[in-house]
Amino acid sequence: MVKCLYDINDASYYEAMFLTSNAVDQINPNVDGISIIGHNTNTIGIEFDRHELDEGEEAQKVVPISWCMPNGYEVYESDSNVDYIVEENVEKLFHRAFKELSNNQSLNLDKNEKVLFSYSQHETVAKDKDGYIKKSGRTTPIPVEMDTSQYKTIYSALTFSHPAVQQIDNKLKLYQLYKDDPLASNVFPKSYSSYVDALLDADETGEDIFYIKTAGGTRGEDIYIKSRDELAKDYQERKEEGEYDLVSGEGDTIDEGDVIIQRAVTDLYTVDGDGPISGRRFDIRYYLVITDGKVYVHSNMLYKWSLGRYDPTNTNVDTQVINIGTYSGQDVPRLFFVETPVKDEYGNKWNNSQRKRRRSFDKTGDDDRQSSTNRHDWRDAVADALDDASGVFEHLKEISRDDPTKYVLAGGDAIIKEDGSAIIIEFNVWLDFAGPYKRLTKCLSGEKCHGMYLQNSVDEYLVTKPTAAAEIVSSEATAEVMRDMISMVMKVQPADEIEGFREVVDRNMGSYFDLMSNRLRALLSYLPF
Repeated sequence: MVKCLYDINDASYYEAMFLTSNAVDQINPNVDGISIIGHNTNTIGIEFDRHELDEGEEAQKVVPISWCMPNGYEVYESDSNVDYIVEENVEKLFHRAFKELSNNQSLNLDKNEKVLFSYSQHETVAKDKDGYIKKSGRTTPIPVEMDTSQYKTIYSALTFSHPAVQQIDNKLKLYQLYKDDPLASNVFPKSYSSYVDALLDADETGEDIFYIKTAGGTRGEDIYIKSRDELAKDYQERKEEGEYDLVSGEGDTIDEGDVIIQRAVTDLYTVDGDGPISGRRFDIRYYLVITDGKVYVHSNMLYKWSLGRYDPTNTNVDTQVINIGTYSGQDVPRLFFVETPVKDEYGNKWNNSQRKRRRSFDKTGDDDRQSSTNRHDWRDAVADALDDASGVFEHLKEISRDDPTKYVLAGGDAIIKEDGSAIIIEFNVWLDFAGPYKRLTKCLSGEKCHGMYLQNSVDEYLVTKPTAAAEIVSSEATAEVMRDMISMVMKVQPADEIEGFREVVDRNMGSYFDLMSNRLRALLSYLPF
């Protein structure tokens, strides 16, 4: 992006998209106001933001380079021959991550080699039907005007507009990936792509609750909660207005405006006792990295509790959808799980993926998990659920396997059921990482601080007085995810040496391993020793 004068008499600069330096041949510009430009003047073709122009003004123009100045990105230098370009709202997190990497790790680069790491998105250009260049509506990890010839390797995140990213970020497209997968469909809420399917699939009581979600919605926005009767009424009104049903998802184009219906999970685990978060439902925010053909989940996870006591029949979105309170600035209880990963009862660490699975894979498929108040068990349950859902990542794994410089950093939300198992709610690619730093800035400026929630005993929690400590912990924990992600993508350390990440194991391999282990344990139990 650049900022440019619209004509020679302008006193203000306007945001514009760089299109090409070969403007005369490649764009169809408005040249009004620039007739003074000589043949030897360096010019560029640009396209202004339509919202900043007056009615009747053309968006595309050819202007002298001197009319413009860079805008929209900055390339930062680390202490180890690695430059990085990142989204503006996460630059502090990456500064912290790269500083720690430079202090503690060797990147094994020759002094004359330079590498670029990108976690950013920039508009791209394309040719229209007449062969002229214009904005494409898609994004690229590197600005089109940036000279990258000095870099030996460029590591870049797949952008939000990439079709494979949309497959897991868009809720309706994600449903298409897991709906016919027996294991994966069990770790997501029961979902439907039409009112008819939802209304026909009644539970035993007929009193089930449904969430109606916009497929591309984020931050808890565009969610409605309805009872079965309310859903039937809504469907009838749509029919009377000539809208028969939702998009079926079969062979139709799916976009952000489409809707998915999900049955509420009503048997959620809540903390007992009389503490500040007792009896409230909670979500777990986890972080994923997809790189080099594999998926990893980080041990740092954020727990967010609702603002009111949990009632499975409640249809109030302010109480049931935790992110609404989070992004509206309310005092949502948060607890970042940043403890050093501990060994389990068999001496296995968190990142020992195959030995860590605790799910029984006998012929009946029964789950031997019991309900637990231990946050380590909740974290393990999320990892187990991701193993079962591993099939939804196949396209992204293939892309990163074919090109190891491509990666995906994503977040997701999960909930814990009474039996201790986890349900995956959604995935969010290009999520909002800036929250902790924003809240920390507000706190340090005296505007508003939050209490810090601490686990006092097995099933008891307490809250401190308002303090910056909660946001400092959150910021450091998030920066640690960034540091480990960079180390993983750039292969600063072998994957199995990064203790924070655990590989999401293909469920077929994992189930085979566990089945063989169970059979071996059964055989050993008959031996006379």
